[in-house]
Amino acid sequence: MWIPDTRTLFLILFLINVVLTLVLFTFWKTQKTYDGFETWMLSLLVTVCGYFLYLSGESVPVWIYSSLANLVIALAVMIRLDGTGRYFRSQALPRILYASLLPAGFLLFWFAIMADVVVVRGLIMGLFIVPCFVAAAVIAIRSREPGTRPLRYGFAAALLVMALLWTIIIAVALLTPGDHSLSGPDPQNPLFFIVTILMDIVATVFFLLLNMARTQAELKHSEDALFRANKKLTILSSITRHDIKNQLTALQAYIGLLQEELGTNPVASGFLTKEMAIAEIMGHQIDFTKVYEDMGTTAPSWQNVRESVHRAAGALPVRDVVVEVDRPDVEVYADPLFEKVFYNLIDNALRHGGDSLSRIAVSSRETKEGLVLTCEDDGAGILGADRAHLFEQGFGKHTGLGLFLSQEILSITGITIMENGEPGKGARFELNVPKGAYRFGNP
Repeated sequence: MWIPDTRTLFLILFLINVVLTLVLFTFWKTQKTYDGFETWMLSLLVTVCGYFLYLSGESVPVWIYSSLANLVIALAVMIRLDGTGRYFRSQALPRILYASLLPAGFLLFWFAIMADVVVVRGLIMGLFIVPCFVAAAVIAIRSREPGTRPLRYGFAAALLVMALLWTIIIAVALLTPGDHSLSGPDPQNPLFFIVTILMDIVATVFFLLLNMARTQAELKHSEDALFRANKKLTILSSITRHDIKNQLTALQAYIGLLQEELGTNPVASGFLTKEMAIAEIMGHQIDFTKVYEDMGTTAPSWQNVRESVHRAAGALPVRDVVVEVDRPDVEVYADPLFEKVFYNLIDNALRHGGDSLSRIAVSSRETKEGLVLTCEDDGAGILGADRAHLFEQGFGKHTGLGLFLSQEILSITGITIMENGEPGKGARFELNVPKGAYRFGNP
C-alpha cells in the first residue's frame, strides 16, 4: 500500500484548500451569502499560506518556516471560529483573542530558536486550535436555526474530529519519546494529514450547505408571507368586486326603468342607452379583475392546444364560422388560463371580422427558436395603425382588456404574441413558444 511522504501530504492539503477557497469565492460572487461566509473563506486562504510556508521549508531556516507556519495555522483556526460565530450568532470574535497570538508567536519562536522542543510547540498550537474547534462546534450545535439540525451536527462533528485528532497527537507526543514533528518519521503523521484533509473538505462543504439551506429557508418564509398577503388581497378584492357588482346591477336596473319611463324622449333615451353601455363595460372590466386575479395562482401545466381552442370556441356564439386546429397532439406548458387566450382571439375575430369572416384556423410549425402557433382568420383584418397598440391595456372597442390579458397569461411561461396579418385579408396572431415549453403528446 502506497503511503505518501509528509511533503506530498502537505502539498495535497495546500491544493485542497486552494480548491475550497476558489469554490467558496465563486459561490460568494454568484449566490447570496451571509455574515461569516467571507470570514470562513478568508480562513481557508490563510490556511493556504500556512501550508505554503510548510512546503517552503527547504529554502528557509527551519525555525522560521516552522514557527511562522504554526502561527499562521493557529490564526486560520481562530478565523474559522470567528466565521462560525458571525454566521450563527452574528457576533464577531473579540479582538483580544486575536491579540493572544502575539505571546503564542513569541513562545513558538523561542522554542524553535533557543530550545528546539517540538512537543512544547505542539502543545502551544493545541492550546489554541483545540478550544477553537470545540467552541465552533458548540456554537453550531446550540444554534436554534430550524431545519438545519443534520447539517449543523455534521459541521460540528467534522470540527470535533479535528479537535480530537489534535488532542491525540499532542497526548502521544507527551507520553512517548521520539521525533514527533509533523515532518518527522512518526507513523501517525500520514493518518493525521489524511484525516485533516477529509475534515477540511467535510467542514467546508457543510458550511456551504448551511448557507444554501438558510437561503432556501428565507425563500420559503418569503413565499409564505407573500402567499398570506396575496390571500388577504384576494379576499379583499373578491368582497369589493362582489359589492361593486351588486351596486352596478342595481344601477343598470334603475337605468332600465328610466328607459321605460323616458323612452319617448329621443335625447334622454340616447343618454340612457350610452349609460347602459358604460355600465355593461364596467361590468366586463370588473369581471376581468377576477380573471387577472386568478392568473399565476396555479402552477403552469401542459395544455393541449386543440382542447383549449375547442373549449374556448364552445363558450362563444361562433354561428356558422368554422374553427379548425391543424393537429391534435400539440401541448404547451402554460398557465391554466391558457384557454382564455384563444377565447379572446376567437371573440375578437367574431366581433371585428365582419361579414366576410367564415373561418378561424389554428396551426403550428417548428422553427430553430421553438414552436410558432398561428391563429388566423379570413375576416376584415386589423389596421396597421392599430397594430402597435393592440396589446395595450384599455385599447379597443370593447373592454380593451382581452389582448392585454392574453399577453400577460402567455408571458408567465415565456410565450410571446404578435399580430402580423394584412388589413382586408384577416387577422393573424403568432404565439412564439420557446424550446422546452412545448411537446407533441398523444392525440
